[in-house]
Amino acid sequence: MAGMTKVEADTRREAALYTADELMPHAEDLFGVRKEVVHAALCGESEKRFTVEQVRQKIKQFMKAKVK
Repeated sequence: MAGMTKVEADTRREAALYTADELMPHAEDLFGVRKEVVHAALCGESEKRFTVEQVRQKIKQFMKAKVK
């Protein structure tokens, strides 16, 4: 990523696709939550690969969901 601005590098990282297994070890750094929250937020998803932004949105939805 030499020669790229921070915004370009961030955009490129955001567009990359990752599996849940790749994202869970970095949950606290990327999303500010424990890896169990990432696992729960992605549980049952038909997609296998996600962008960082997609996972952020899924975590936000998961955290707002009402407990039954």
